[in-house]
Amino acid sequence: MKKISALLLVLLPLIAFSQNNFKAIDSVLSVYDQGVVPGVSVSIAKNGKVIYSRNVGYADIEANKKIDDKTLFCMASVSKQFTAACIVMLEQQGKLSLEDKLSKYFPDFPEYANTISIVHLLNHTSGIKDYLALSMLRGHDNKDYTNEMVEDMLRVQELDFEPGSTFSYTNSGYWFLVRIIEKVSGKSIIDFAQENIFRPLKMKSTQYAYDPYLVKHMSKGYVETDEGYEIEPQKEYVISGAGVVSSVQDMQKWLFEMYTQKVFGTAFWHRMLNEEFYDLGNNNFSTKGLFTGDYYGVKRIQHGGDVDGFHTVVECFPEQGVTVAIFTNNDNVNVYEFNKPALSSLLNLKYKKEVVKTEEPPIFDPVSETDLKQYEGDYGSELGLFFNVSVKDGVLYVIQKWDGGGYPVVQAGANKFKIEGDPVFFEFIDINNGMANLLKVNQEDGEYVFMRDYQLPDFGDYLGKYYSKVLDVNYEFYLEGGLLVFRPQGVDEVRVATINEKDKATSPWGDLSFVRDSEGVITGFLLSHDRAMNIEFVKVPAIE
Repeated sequence: MKKISALLLVLLPLIAFSQNNFKAIDSVLSVYDQGVVPGVSVSIAKNGKVIYSRNVGYADIEANKKIDDKTLFCMASVSKQFTAACIVMLEQQGKLSLEDKLSKYFPDFPEYANTISIVHLLNHTSGIKDYLALSMLRGHDNKDYTNEMVEDMLRVQELDFEPGSTFSYTNSGYWFLVRIIEKVSGKSIIDFAQENIFRPLKMKSTQYAYDPYLVKHMSKGYVETDEGYEIEPQKEYVISGAGVVSSVQDMQKWLFEMYTQKVFGTAFWHRMLNEEFYDLGNNNFSTKGLFTGDYYGVKRIQHGGDVDGFHTVVECFPEQGVTVAIFTNNDNVNVYEFNKPALSSLLNLKYKKEVVKTEEPPIFDPVSETDLKQYEGDYGSELGLFFNVSVKDGVLYVIQKWDGGGYPVVQAGANKFKIEGDPVFFEFIDINNGMANLLKVNQEDGEYVFMRDYQLPDFGDYLGKYYSKVLDVNYEFYLEGGLLVFRPQGVDEVRVATINEKDKATSPWGDLSFVRDSEGVITGFLLSHDRAMNIEFVKVPAIE
């Protein structure tokens, strides 16, 4: 009988573990292992040993290059924990304090800089508006911003709330932190992180980068369009809340250090994870570029990242010694959907793959093309939303007049239609003299009724130009297709303002509250985005 080598004895349990415990995640990943599509990279480790690793799809479709263990991805906001780590290291080196005020490093900023500490910046509790939201509201591409442009824009803003009182995720805080690191250390964030984090952990493929696509083994980030997959540009002129590129294998080294604490020590990690955190409620906490909380009753430390073309998540389950890295260069993929199948066996989670049931053939009399004509027309509501319904080649089409989006609908019952593959139903009711007078729309968030030939409210008071000093931009409001729309000056794409009640509107860019003077004349409005509140616009007098 041949002697079994000691190495084989060590490997057998690992092989058995891999083969018997990851059928669920294999099944889910197999969807992205078909055809030429951007894909997913997954790595799961226990006690520092990788027990599952799989790569599916293409890193670079144009170059016919598949994803492998060396493939790098944009980490997006996963980068924030490395920026936070640099700050903590500088504190341990005696070069700064987490209690330092922002004004110490930005003395020419307004008085509010005296109320914001580095801890507030780390935990998203500073009240500073998110510069990415501000750039969007100006109609700009933030990738074109320089550090000088960001600084000039933030200097004129007011805080959204008193520092430390509330949590509001903002990339501006991490823009300030990167600048502080560079001022204090005298080095770029690229060099400081390389010397103090990536090199000590032997993360040879990980780095901060202004232009990720120039880095060797870098994948391309893809967004799906009607013409196919298109590469999303990633080059930026500033490093703030993103900037790191890495692989799942490299990231495991960081996660392993997170719970073993062998290289940087317990004092460093205690500062990172357990001190000066912000309580988000429901046993969830924000602390220095990471979130801690429960995942099905198990303690988890994690952060995700999202930019167009890339989505990432890294997780550490310290009590189980389990670490997970899931990256994708496919904008359509939600990395969190892999969590439960990936962790089902390791954390004893019940996972059952969703089975799409074949719908029974509907029982109803099909509507003829002639009968479809009774549904044609324009339907609107007090929400300021309007549909156009038309028939083309025997198919019923619904057009959203507020954004031009349109789709065919299929019959789902008597006078009832649906978007194929989506739980959105359109039911035509109050049919008289061969004409439907009402359209009822049912979707997940509720039921809405639209009236044929609904008369628009008088939007005349809201029309005109408005100027924001802090954004240095004009918004023009006008009517288009019966809808109240607006756009920043010099921008082609418009946004619809949906009036919910008098002088109150919602839009894709936030809520608008119009302001009137004592005579009832509109003088301006306040625009509030989730990450940039109460931005004032003043109405510009019309030129006679």
